[in-house]
Parts: sequence; structure tokens; C-alpha cells
Amino acid sequence: MIEKPTPFNDKLLLNILAVSNEATAIYTTDDIVIQFANDAMLGFWGKDRSVIGLPLEEGVPELKGQPFKYMLQQVLRTGITDNGIISAETLINGELQTNYYEYEYRAIPDDNGVPYCVLHTAANVTERERNKRVIAQQQEEAQALTEELEASNEELRLINEELIISNNELDNAQTQLQAAYNSLEESEIALRLAIEAANFGTWHINSVTRAFITSARLRELFGYRADEEITIEDTLAQITDEYRGLVSKKFENAIYNGDDFDVTYQVVGYHDQVIRWLRAIGNLKADPSGEFSNFTGVVMDVSELRRDEQRKNDFIGMVSHELKTPLTSMKGYVQILKSKADKNQDKFSSDVLDKANNQVSKMTTLINGFLNVSRLESGKIQIDKQVFDMALLVKEVEEESITTITSHKVVFAPVVETIVKADRDKIGQVINNFISNAVKYSPAGSTIEVACITINGKALVSVKDQGMGIAPKDIDKLFERYYRVENNSTATIAGFGIGLYLSSEIVERHNGNIGVESVLGKGSTFWFTLPVNLV
Repeated sequence: MIEKPTPFNDKLLLNILAVSNEATAIYTTDDIVIQFANDAMLGFWGKDRSVIGLPLEEGVPELKGQPFKYMLQQVLRTGITDNGIISAETLINGELQTNYYEYEYRAIPDDNGVPYCVLHTAANVTERERNKRVIAQQQEEAQALTEELEASNEELRLINEELIISNNELDNAQTQLQAAYNSLEESEIALRLAIEAANFGTWHINSVTRAFITSARLRELFGYRADEEITIEDTLAQITDEYRGLVSKKFENAIYNGDDFDVTYQVVGYHDQVIRWLRAIGNLKADPSGEFSNFTGVVMDVSELRRDEQRKNDFIGMVSHELKTPLTSMKGYVQILKSKADKNQDKFSSDVLDKANNQVSKMTTLINGFLNVSRLESGKIQIDKQVFDMALLVKEVEEESITTITSHKVVFAPVVETIVKADRDKIGQVINNFISNAVKYSPAGSTIEVACITINGKALVSVKDQGMGIAPKDIDKLFERYYRVENNSTATIAGFGIGLYLSSEIVERHNGNIGVESVLGKGSTFWFTLPVNLV
């Protein structure tokens, strides 16, 4: 007969669990009081049996702030088992350690099915978890390396494609470069032949070292022997006193400021003592870094052109002078006839003679302009500087305009005392020329504004009109001799393009500046400046 086994009592069961290798603990109440913990569990905690009967966070204080108490409370309240893998920080042999545990929190119900304790079993899986993490990290690193390798391979493929394209482009560039070199060589030969055919002299200056390289023809133009070595100073020494300062100034401005270099001057040959007129044109070229520049140009003999110009000026001067005398007589006759017509109350004749007088005045102005140009370019025009008040000169111009200009409203702004040292008559001529142009090129009845102010030690005179304005392409050429703006609006306006040229030359001879600001269709403001006399 089989003997019936004796049932285990609670004490026996606890003794069995106490020696079990599976870490086990039992908790009761909402404070999670440790009712039982076997040696394996105590080992996990780093505690002894003195913690039995204490709340979990009191017996194992390093678990405070970790989620275990809350997790056990949830299992005790709901009766739902909780399991998984979790990390815990515990004090082992005086050292705070982090380990991973596979755990199960199982609620144990009473006879009524109400949980009265939680059975906690756990296994230390730290090594396994760490190995898993190491393996996962290694897999991630391997994946990253694989992706990097794939990306590198793709980059290499693209680089190889780019290299193939670059090699093709280099081959094409080399072909084009060779073609450009051949073309440049041909251009240089053509340029050299053209320079030789034109009998030009050439020069080349390094703007840093001032090394001066010249052609044999240039040396001949300055009166030196073709095989002589010359310096910049040697060439400047042969320029006449009248032009040396001008050439030096333009030369320095070209090198240091990048200004245009185009100047005509007179020289006396060093050995042959022949007087020549030369024109030099140069261009400053900088390297890509901007630190090194070369100044290169040509010099041509324009003596014959200057002689032709002089003969033309002499002829214009002679003809203008010959025309001036009969015009003066004609003006006198017209004025006498006008006086008689007024006395006889012959209105028709008086009006006709007024128009005739105006035409004679216009002709006289034109002839005077030609005479002034002739004198200016012959060096015979005289600048008679004297100290005077610009305010008084502007006032005189205003009084004159009241009697001579009836087609427009000329408004003069008040002028304070502005003392300058200049040729009073010629500065008055410039102002009158500006006003005359404003009348010619603006509609009848419009306003012309005249002002004279002092800015930065300079007297600034301006004449503003409401006329047709000037196109940007014409502004730079406006002060050139005989230049006229040609369009439908100006076709019927009389003039030879000498007034602004004369004004420009007069102002420049006073060390002043001249210019214009204009908007096409809206009007122009012509201006010039003179240094204020501070003495």
C-alpha cells in the first residue's frame, strides 16, 4: 500500500525556498514589507537577514528613487503579474553597482481571491544583457561601417566619373589653350607689325619696381639714340615746362588710382633739339591678386596734326575777326534804324528790326565763341584773375537776364558774400552760357533756377532747368569741343557745340571742376566750382 505523503507546512516551504538557487522574496502590505528573502536574493541586494521585516526601501535604501516599490504596489493592488528585464543599482561590498535582472512579480491571493502578498523571483542576467548590448553595438557599428563603405564606394564611383569628365575637359581645355596661344601669337605678330607700320613708340613700366622698358622708336621720339638706355626721368626731362607737371600728374594718377592715361604734350629732343608734339596712351593691368601691375602704352608723333590744328585755329580766328567788324557796324545800323522806327511809331519796322538785332547778337556770340576757341587752343587766351565777390557778379547776371530773357522765368537764389580770385568776365561768361543753354533746351514758360553757395571751401554755381534732359551716353562727351547732342528735339536748335567746351576750359584754368546732373525728359543741372579766396 502506498503511503500518503505528509503535506508541507509554511515553515518547511520557506526553508526549502531559503536554500533555492533562484532568488526569491515575498512582500506584504502597501509599504512592501520584506516578509521573506532567500540567500540568493539577499546576495543580489548585498544584505543579510536583518532586512527581513523591514519595508523594501528601508532595508535596501539604495533602491530609493528606483521604480521597484511602485511596481510591487501595482501588482499587489491589481493582482496582475509583472515580469521582464530591468536594471537596478545596489550596494555590493560597499560599491554601488548596476546589474540587470530578469524578474517576475506575482500576486498571491487568499481564499477570497484578494492578493495578500507578492512573490518576487529574479535571475541576474547582467552578463547576458551586456553581451547583447555589446553585440547590438557591434552590429550597429558594423552596419554603420557597411553604410559608410557603400557611401564611400558610391563616392569613389562618382569621383571616377568626375575624373573621366575632368580629364575630357582638360583635354578640351588644352586644345583650346593651344588654339588661344596660337591666336595670341598671331595677334602679337599683327600688333607688332601694326605698331611698326604706324611708327609708334612703345613702353612698359612695372608699377612696383618702376622698371622702364622702351622701344627704339620711343627713344628716337624723345631725341635719344635708338640704342641708348633711358629712364622715366629722362623722358620727363625732355617735356617742356608747360606740360611736364600735367604729364607727371596724369602718370601718377594712372599708376596709383587706375585713371585713364591719354595726354598730348610738347617735347624737345635730347640730342637733336627738335620740338615735337607727342600723344601718349597707356593702360594699367593688374594681376589676379591685385598686388602686381604693369603699365603699358604707346607714344605717337602728332606734330603734323598739331600744325594742321594750329593752321585751322588761325584761319577760324582770322575769319571770325574779319566778320566781327562788319557785324559791329551792322548792329549799329540796326539800332539806328530801330530808333528812327520807334520815333516814327512804325511798329512793324520796329518789330522787324528787333528780330534783326537779336539775330546779329546771336551771330556776334557765335563769332566770339570761335575767337575764344581759337585763342584758347593757340595759348593766347588770357586769364586775368582778380579778387571779387561772386554775389555781386551773380546779381549783375540777374539784372542782365531780366532785360534779355522774356521767354522763361529765371529765379536767382539769394547769394551771401563769396570772395574768389578769378577772371570776373570769363566766369560771368560761363554763368551766362549755362543760362543761355537752359533757355535753348527747355520749354518756354518753364522755370530756370540759378544758385551760388559755398561748400567745403569752394563756391558752387548751379543752373537748373526743366528741359529735355541729357541721355547718360552723351553726358561724358558734353564738354568736348564741337560736341552736340543729336536727336529730334535738338535738330532745330542752333549752335556749334563750343559754349560748354569753352566753359570747361575756363573753369579748369581756375583749378575748378565742372559737370552736369541730368535725367532724360526731366531736366538738367549744370554746375561748376571755384576755390574760395581765404586771404
